[in-house]
Amino acid sequence: MQIEPQIVYQFECFRKGKNENKKYIGVLKPERLDLYKENSQVSKYTLPIQLQTHIKWEVDEDNLNGKKHYKIVSFKFQQVSIILFFLKVKQIKENHVAKITTFYSDEKTLTILKEHLRNKIIFQRIQDFYTPLQTLGKGASSRVLLVRHKNTELYYAAKCVDKSYVNETENGIESMFQEISINNTLDHPSFIKLHAVYEGDNTFYMVMDLLEGRSLHDELNNHKNGFPEDIVRNIMWQILTGIEYMHEKQIMHRDLKPENIMLLKKGDLNSLKIVDFGLATYCNIEKYLFPKCGTPGYVAPEIANLVDKTLKYDKVCDVFSAGVIFFKLLTGKDLFPGVGFNLVLKLNKQCKIDLTPLQMKKIDHSINALIQKMLEKEPSQRISAAQCLQDPFFASCAQAPGMQGPSKLTANQKKQMFSSSGKALTTEFPNDKIKNSPQEKLENKGSFITQDNAFRPVQSNQQKIMQKFNTTEFDHDENAQSPQMEKVIQQFQKGDVIEEEDEK
Repeated sequence: MQIEPQIVYQFECFRKGKNENKKYIGVLKPERLDLYKENSQVSKYTLPIQLQTHIKWEVDEDNLNGKKHYKIVSFKFQQVSIILFFLKVKQIKENHVAKITTFYSDEKTLTILKEHLRNKIIFQRIQDFYTPLQTLGKGASSRVLLVRHKNTELYYAAKCVDKSYVNETENGIESMFQEISINNTLDHPSFIKLHAVYEGDNTFYMVMDLLEGRSLHDELNNHKNGFPEDIVRNIMWQILTGIEYMHEKQIMHRDLKPENIMLLKKGDLNSLKIVDFGLATYCNIEKYLFPKCGTPGYVAPEIANLVDKTLKYDKVCDVFSAGVIFFKLLTGKDLFPGVGFNLVLKLNKQCKIDLTPLQMKKIDHSINALIQKMLEKEPSQRISAAQCLQDPFFASCAQAPGMQGPSKLTANQKKQMFSSSGKALTTEFPNDKIKNSPQEKLENKGSFITQDNAFRPVQSNQQKIMQKFNTTEFDHDENAQSPQMEKVIQQFQKGDVIEEEDEK
């Protein structure tokens, strides 16, 4: 006997008809959203809950009964042709007209529904919900903006990625969806919260908790000889508890380094967050999207030396990276010192570990032994994150502080943030179409992925080591089109009309 999926949320909504509004009952289940006409036992519309699904969610300008209502433009067929796949009662054939189906409800109901759907589908019209204030940082093809939610007045970081970057990257869209899924899976103090994903004309947007502090890399720049042992203990406890949790979820980060460990609060080394899951992967998938990836100087040797990219490796690869961080926190020195990307990668591959700097600083032998176990070249001999945390070195550590969500900035924090070098923006999201070619955006530094999975530039002289694929950028948001749907969209004739469907 087939068991009916559990109901996650049930709500009332309506559609506007020519003569009167028609009531519907929405039933949200883990895998789909069913919409029933009032008093009907058979759903008229079914929407699958998956990242390929798009919902245009916007404020209705009309006031109904003196109250502000929201409007869900549930299906926007000119973008993703959802009607072909998702509506039970409709079939698209030649010369048929695509329709937009719109449902209405009160603000509270749709706010709850939106919370249930966040990170499970992609929303549109980010500008209806967030105001961009300032550029916080830029990458090779990406930016992070400070944004404020229009209703709650809370501040967030908007991480954005240009669609051209995703489309021209091998497995780009799959990788981005996987990153979103991984971020949504991680609910732990060592990770920031992903609040929602939006799609615009040229950009995907990931709205996340705002981090006020700098990276661990920046903090290390102010401690050239490393941190005191008690501070290192607290830092590594936070990192390793995050890794242990991540590994329990069958997720490996594969790009752990001080640059990817941020401070939630300025100057507070007890508020660390592991970030940037652009190279992360599920351990139990059949094939990794980016088998050979990481950052020279931190990547595990079994990944750096990988030849057969169909082979799997163990999640203890993250423990090796954590061991390198451990060493640098204590000494202030790189485990694999060298000038230039290729030299560091070569030393990393050879994995000849020299712990002399620890001995010179008279670090306790037991700590040296723990680091040595984390840095074992052979993965089968390497200690796990859970075993690391059981070491006597961490006996005095308490659990890391709980996850903290977004908050209203104080006047002093606003002053510090808005007086920084970031560029102030208008209340509209800018249209950031990248004019330069993808190759012009790449630099021979930082993380890498192998050539067969790397960004494929127009020029023929492609470098073997490329910067990693990453998802971090923001722009104007309207009428986005999903790459996977291009073949379906081609089924529409050029003269197809896109209009909103009226309730008969």
